[in-house]
Amino acid sequence: MWRIASVTLAAIVLAIAGAMVLFAPGQVNLTGGAFPDRTGIGIALPDARHAVEQRVTDYWDDLRTPKTTTTLYTNGEMRIDNHRPNGTIETRELFYPEGTDGKRQLKAHATIDVDGVTYLTDIAYFPDGKKQRSGMLRTDKSYQIITFYEDGLHVHMHELVSAKGEPLFQSILRLDGSVQQMASQNEKSFDVTNYDEQSRAIKTVATAKYWTRETTYHADGKTVKTDFLMESYKTTASYFAENGLITQKREFENWRMTATFFENGVPSYRQTWRLLNKDAVKPEQVRNYSLTEAAVLDANGKPTWRVIFNWTTGKPTMIEIGMSKASEDLVSEVTRKWYDADGYLELLLIKKGEYGPEISRQEYTPADGILPDEIPAYLKEPVPFEVPPIPVPPLPPPMYGP
Repeated sequence: MWRIASVTLAAIVLAIAGAMVLFAPGQVNLTGGAFPDRTGIGIALPDARHAVEQRVTDYWDDLRTPKTTTTLYTNGEMRIDNHRPNGTIETRELFYPEGTDGKRQLKAHATIDVDGVTYLTDIAYFPDGKKQRSGMLRTDKSYQIITFYEDGLHVHMHELVSAKGEPLFQSILRLDGSVQQMASQNEKSFDVTNYDEQSRAIKTVATAKYWTRETTYHADGKTVKTDFLMESYKTTASYFAENGLITQKREFENWRMTATFFENGVPSYRQTWRLLNKDAVKPEQVRNYSLTEAAVLDANGKPTWRVIFNWTTGKPTMIEIGMSKASEDLVSEVTRKWYDADGYLELLLIKKGEYGPEISRQEYTPADGILPDEIPAYLKEPVPFEVPPIPVPPLPPPMYGP
């Protein structure tokens, strides 16, 4: 995974990197591949094959300060550095080896600030003379880089690097000009979006220190299809219809998966599942669950009717009615029906609010033969879903609760 490159001195990135990349003999080393892999400016050291064959220096009138330095390399390339009277480098040029006509094609050229270190501009060429890359220092000290396809006309990549060498922005284009990938970095996260041939967004991955967020889009490239927020302790997955309304939301936490379902964007019902095969931690591994709770929800997402199941037998252990209202006014009646291991009613309790006084209590035995209320089938049916890339690894369940 891409991480910000650390540098000791800001000048190393814009000066030393530029010097060694653009003016080291051999193929010009340009940023390649996707933005997360590299910064906009790379560092490539010449190897033994590109050893210096000859270096000639002309001096200013003081006969001590370099004026022009010409360096020949064993691979046939040549570099020319032009110095100011104070000795700092003002311009630098690198040439390909001589052709059959005895002429040299310019490979790269750069202008350098008065400090002799900071690059103001740079430009590189393919062997046929077509433009390969150009760079420019901006007023805010960031560096703007443009690279081209082999035709030297069509832009392949736009990049922006901060004064500290941190990649700030990158846009990768196809030959036809459509956007293939766009990346940016801010104080919160590093975001990368991939696009189809019509420059419509397919997926965005945002990476921060403690979380990763992956968002996919419907065919229009704008409407969110899935949104996976993956944190160290929980993964939240949201799924949306083509009209932009949420259809379901799942929270993966410890050994538990809570799924909330919506109708026209309004909460409808909720299921809570317990993970059985705790070793299934990868997306491609099938996760087996057992239903532990189901609830009918009001428009605010509060349960109006709820059933708790024994996760090993699947039989109801408690049915609760009226909790949504009671949680607001603390005086409305809450009815709870408790069932034994065989599924027979053993206690009917009616209270005022969640913590209020009892209104009535009635105990029953299996001989009474009272079975649970009929549970709507849809509350118990699993609904297909796309597994997030990083579901939370299973942890021991909390001390209380399923």
